[in-house]
Amino acid sequence: MNTYLFLIVFCLILIASFFFNYIQKKLQISSVILLLLSGVVLQFVLPTLSMPDAYLKVFGTLGLLIIVLEAVVDLEVHRGNYKTLLLALVISIIIVVLSSGLIASAFMLAYNLSLHSAVIYAIPLSIVSSAIVIPSLSNLEGVTKEFLVLESIFSDIVGVLLFNFLISSNQIDLINISKFSMNFVFMMVLSLLTTIVLGIALSRDKVKNLHILILAVLILIYSVAKWFHLSALLLILIFGVFLRNLPMILNTRLGTKCFAKHLNHLTIHKNLHSMQDLIEDLGFIVRSIFFVLLGYSIKLSGLMSLKVILLGLMIVLAIYAVRWVVVHRTLKSDVLLATTMAPRGLITVLLFFQIPDELQSQLFDEGITFFVVIISTLIMSGGLFYRNYTKRLKANS
Repeated sequence: MNTYLFLIVFCLILIASFFFNYIQKKLQISSVILLLLSGVVLQFVLPTLSMPDAYLKVFGTLGLLIIVLEAVVDLEVHRGNYKTLLLALVISIIIVVLSSGLIASAFMLAYNLSLHSAVIYAIPLSIVSSAIVIPSLSNLEGVTKEFLVLESIFSDIVGVLLFNFLISSNQIDLINISKFSMNFVFMMVLSLLTTIVLGIALSRDKVKNLHILILAVLILIYSVAKWFHLSALLLILIFGVFLRNLPMILNTRLGTKCFAKHLNHLTIHKNLHSMQDLIEDLGFIVRSIFFVLLGYSIKLSGLMSLKVILLGLMIVLAIYAVRWVVVHRTLKSDVLLATTMAPRGLITVLLFFQIPDELQSQLFDEGITFFVVIISTLIMSGGLFYRNYTKRLKANS
């Protein structure tokens, strides 16, 4: 592509994304849908543009990392919300497992896949996209927002853990489970050590470009961990939660003994607060580019297949049936909103790219992935619109 044409397209995407966010706040129409549509339109405007899958992988990985980081850095754990945190974890596990089972059954019937392959294909479609949920909840407040943010993050982590375990193990036995558990513990320890080192760096005041250094180290270790199929999202979760809640940790006996001399929570809090602006802006850029690229890569002909439409609708029905049953029995308010907040997106696409060649099926229709992403995002937008509409009616009555 011509250099100046590239810059023109890049800037137009960011400008459009800015106004899409404004439309989302006013009309509750997800900016993700508008970005995807922009990518589809771009197919007709620039039909000869080469768009390798590597671009999607890079921007998708950066987008997931930055958006989750943006959420957890603002996550405060206290006595009033630890039950919400545990509830979100349990619900995310239940929903991912049940949804994977139903979707895998559909794939076994439709494509004659083995149980192992069917579950591998099902897991990405069972994970709620935190990259879509978190920005879409910007106008929401209170316990519901906190629960949905936590649930989407845990859904990513639980789904990736299951996915990594299945692609690295041909069968579920004690040896493979032990190996996976050791890798999980190793990642926990590595994440904690990295967080402490970066916390010491953040304890220093007036260091230029410190935020860039922190992000570079996080991305580096995250990438190395993913290279070895470790649970890299744990690094982002531990980094954000640990440093955001450092005062509470330092008030414990272990925290006072191990960290008080090295970690200045006042300076860390100030640096994290200023770092959030950088993270938010980077997240905006990366998310905008990723979803436009995703829209550009959608093969419209693949969405027109009757098999794709029917199987896609079955998957969507299974997703929301499971979610409604679980959410309806656990939440006391905003049940409809919580049920509809189950979009598939960035993490779903990334995991499909990571399925090993030997486990891929030539019979599987890629259009199903895009179909479920689009329909689930539209349902989410409908849920947000309905909640906003009913809220206005109550305010006017």
